[in-house]
Amino acid sequence: MSRSDASATWSTRLIATLTVLANLGMFVAVVIAGLSLAVSTAASILERKRVFGLLRLMGMPISLLRGIVVREAVLPLMTAVIVAAGLGYLMAALMLNGLDGTRSVSWPDGSYFLTLGVSAALAVGAVVVACGLLRQHRNVVLTRFE
Repeated sequence: MSRSDASATWSTRLIATLTVLANLGMFVAVVIAGLSLAVSTAASILERKRVFGLLRLMGMPISLLRGIVVREAVLPLMTAVIVAAGLGYLMAALMLNGLDGTRSVSWPDGSYFLTLGVSAALAVGAVVVACGLLRQHRNVVLTRFE
C-alpha cells in the first residue's frame, strides 16, 4: 500500500466516522426538541383546559380538537427540522469550498434521511402522546366559570 493509498483510506474512514457522529447528533437534537415540544404541548393543553371545555360544550368533536393541537405543535417542528437540515448542508458546502476549493459536497446518503425521518417520527409521536391529555379533560363538567 502506497502512502497516497493509506492517506485516501484514512480520509475515507474519517469521513465515515464523522457521518456517524453527525447522524447521531442530529438524532439526539431532534428527539430532545420533540420531547420539549411534547412538554410544551402538554402545558398548553393544561393551560387551555377551560377553552377546550367550552369548545367541547359547543359540539366540537375530540378528534378535531386533537388534530388542531397536533398541527399547531408539529408544523413548527417540521419547519425547523427542514430549515436546519438545509442550512446544515449549505454551511458544509460553504466551509468545504472556503477551506479547500478542491472538495465538493454531494447529497447525503440514505442513512441521513433515514435518521432524519426516524427522529422526526419519534418527535411527532411524543406530541401525539401528549395529546392524550385531551382525553383526560374531555369531561364538560370541568368547565366552570369563576
